Amino acid sequence: MGKVFTTTNAQLKKLRAKGMAISNGSRAKKIIELENYYNLINGYKPLFLKQSGTDETYKEGTRFEEVYALYIFDRELRNLFMRYILEIENNIKSVLAHDFSQKYGSDGYLRLASFDTSVKPWERKTPAQKAGDVSDLISNLQHEIARQLSKNNPMISHHMLEYGHIPLWVLVNTLTLGTVSIFYSYMKQKDQNDVGRKFQLKPNEMNSFLRVLTIYRNACAHDERFYSLKALQRNMMPNNICTLPLHRQLNIPFSGNNNPLNGKNDLFAIVIIFKTMLTKSPFKKFYFSLKKLLDVLSKELTTISVSTVAEAMGFPNNWADSASI
Repeated sequence: MGKVFTTTNAQLKKLRAKGMAISNGSRAKKIIELENYYNLINGYKPLFLKQSGTDETYKEGTRFEEVYALYIFDRELRNLFMRYILEIENNIKSVLAHDFSQKYGSDGYLRLASFDTSVKPWERKTPAQKAGDVSDLISNLQHEIARQLSKNNPMISHHMLEYGHIPLWVLVNTLTLGTVSIFYSYMKQKDQNDVGRKFQLKPNEMNSFLRVLTIYRNACAHDERFYSLKALQRNMMPNNICTLPLHRQLNIPFSGNNNPLNGKNDLFAIVIIFKTMLTKSPFKKFYFSLKKLLDVLSKELTTISVSTVAEAMGFPNNWADSASI
């Protein structure tokens, strides 16, 4: 049998039976009806649950308001991180389009020869398969042009009707960060170096940044639970950022296999990306906005501490040092 529909009153009764304190039932009912029980409770209860026993019960003193406060905190967190991810995304798109177009022309992105089709030692592909992968990218770019024309995108339509093609510096604004990440990964080594140098990043560092940023950007765009999100490995590709000198400067502990325990595939990895790619002023604004969100949340929590939340975010105890390094 499938899931049986449960009324809001029954849901509140269930929460009380599991040990959650609900002082204002009518307010809790309105919140659940507006926010969705599954999104709110199932998404944000883990930190408030007892660790022992098989029956799911809440830690003593857990209040509905606390779970809701964590939910609201996560929403504000997504908004904050998205703002700066978009800033970095725009910078990367601009630099990439300018450098690539300068070398290969305004429509060079439609030619296979503009990309690196050589098979790397770690790639289990034939030359034809690698060329096919790059051809897929070019096909997707052409499909995006067609999609934008069907939507009557004014900039795309103007350039197609006036000049018969879309310059990369125009098209790049419509591309997802995921597509830009793939585009960069297929660029020739020298071209990757030239783009990465603008951000003082090596190609492997830039590639890892783009992969992880894409995962967190998509989570922001789709309202996924954000604070505890991990960029897990997918399709045999490790989704973590390269270890940087900044990891050691922050005195982050390292594991036995010489990997930082924080700031690789967690939310603190995005903070490290921000610290690396944003200029001082934007990063400072980001830091104080983040600190304010954590301070507000701290005042709402009684069962758990804000440090518990920070730990789930992948933040080391001295994460605040990132502002002064």
